[in-house]
Amino acid sequence: MADKHSERVPPDEDPPAETPVFLFMGYGSEYSLHDLYAYMTAAGDRCVEIDMLSNPDAVGLLRALEGRRKLIFLTSAHLLYDDRNFYYYKTHRRVISALHVISTLQPLASVYYPHDLNDPIQDEEIPYLALFDLFLSPLPGLRALERYLPVRYVGWIKCTPKVRRVMPEDFNPGGLVFLPGAYEYNLKRGFDRFYESYKPLFDAGAAVKLPRWHQNEPFEEFLRERGVRVYPSGANSMHVMEENEVVFTEALSSVGREACGLGKKVCYIRNAVYDYKDPERDLTGAGQITFVNSPAEAAALHISELRANSRTLAYFDFARARGAILEAAAPGSKG
Repeated sequence: MADKHSERVPPDEDPPAETPVFLFMGYGSEYSLHDLYAYMTAAGDRCVEIDMLSNPDAVGLLRALEGRRKLIFLTSAHLLYDDRNFYYYKTHRRVISALHVISTLQPLASVYYPHDLNDPIQDEEIPYLALFDLFLSPLPGLRALERYLPVRYVGWIKCTPKVRRVMPEDFNPGGLVFLPGAYEYNLKRGFDRFYESYKPLFDAGAAVKLPRWHQNEPFEEFLRERGVRVYPSGANSMHVMEENEVVFTEALSSVGREACGLGKKVCYIRNAVYDYKDPERDLTGAGQITFVNSPAEAAALHISELRANSRTLAYFDFARARGAILEAAAPGSKG
């Protein structure tokens, strides 16, 4: 059965050589382009989607695209991650870097959209931006990247209108939700140690939403068996946050900025293992965030002690994004 995050184009359905094919590619929670893939597919564009976490045959799909003259490549993955340097993350799938795809398939155009709102471009990735033809920016303040490639501001792709609730209205009456970071680290520590570490938060009534990654289902079931309210890992984290008043975060993920941008009350839990940078310095300008030193300290806070934010995030502009992609792929767009 085909995975919802992948599509193989059978040989007898291969589009003509002159038909543009849009290849969307990434890995698990670091793949943020599915909604854009769905939008462009609905608009009539020929699209192929490869989520390397859930697709067992990424290599086969890529080989099927070899030789296409009008291939447009879109990725939200870190540019340098491959099988060698992805070793920290427990995976049984092939991890193929964006740079490898560009060098082997030689797409007509390559487009980058980051999956991380807090750290959209890593320093070591900057020298490779010139290999791309378009940077779709989640934030209006990244115009400085125009020295490397064209930049179009389109908004944060996870910020979309919510057509239905993620969970019933009475699912999480306390309005507290925890979105943990460093998932792989907690996976290696074990379910029980994660639960014991954050038990004060769960005892205070906080629900949890894990990132979409390996072993989500047994991890979620383990927590449910202990009475923890668990949001589905595949749900849009922004929609989960919208259904709550207070968001607990950690590990310098996008969650702190997202929650502030949604107008939520935000508490950041410091951790010497996770915090590879000073979180207060790194999140400067994100909004009103209360910083604490442990889950117990976070659980002891009263909602009234947390400072409120104003909503600042705008919805993702799908039409503008598609228009910019088509423009980048148009004849003569590279001068």
